[in-house]
Formats: sequence, structure tokens, C-alpha cells
Amino acid sequence: MQETRRQRLQSVILEELSVMVSREVKDPRIPAITFTSCEVTQDASQATLFVSILGAMAADDTDSPAARKRMQECLDGLHSAGGFLRRALAKILNIRHTPQLIFKEDKGLVNSTRVHELLKKLDDERAPGSAKPEAKSPARSTASDSE
Repeated sequence: MQETRRQRLQSVILEELSVMVSREVKDPRIPAITFTSCEVTQDASQATLFVSILGAMAADDTDSPAARKRMQECLDGLHSAGGFLRRALAKILNIRHTPQLIFKEDKGLVNSTRVHELLKKLDDERAPGSAKPEAKSPARSTASDSE
């Protein structure tokens, strides 16, 4: 499958499933979610959808056992609704074979938030001890002296 066609298929699947899950899926295990990205294989036989639960953006919240259980229940609910969603997609998409839907947790935002917090913590630790920035300034002066 051509790359442009595959990207177009990914965006259509992402948009349509976002609408379908919020309006038509009545499973109580599925809270308010967002589909962050979609990856379709080269032969368009599988579509992997990355899911994030709205309101569970804090890094502390996602590390708790309750949050992990909630995400697992959400993924189980999406997996059980997968046949319904695939059939609804088949009615919308004009392709011969509708891809199998695979749902996975999107940890990208959680990981980037965690990295940001760690960098902030390092910066806060470095600020009171101003000896390290002074150690860098003589190195800069020696580099400028050699010019």
C-alpha cells in the first residue's frame, strides 16, 4: 500500500473511531478516552490504536495500581467492542478488507511528563549549589583565551 494512502487510512480510522467510541459504545468499562495515534501495517491487515484516558494525565495518577487497573479494564472493553467497531468501520471505509483493531495504552505523554519533572528536579537541585555554574565559567574563559 502506498504511504500516502496508508496515512489517509490512518487518519480516517482515528477520526471515525473517536466519534464511534464516544457516541455508540455503551460499555461502562470505557471512560472518556482519546485516541492519540493510529498505525496501520503495510498490507493494511492491522491497525494499532494508542489510547489515553482523559483526566489521567498526571504521572502520579498513572503509576498507581488503581489507574493501571482502570486502563486495563478500558483496554478489555475496547477489545470486546472491537468487532462492533470493525464492522462499523467497514461500512464507512471503501477498502476490500477492514483492518483488525489492536488497542494499546499510550504512555508517551506520561513519559514526557516524567522526564520534564526529573529535569525540573535536577534544575532545582542545581540552583542552590551555585558552585557548578562557577566551575563552567573558567572553562569558557580558557576557550576564549585560546582564540
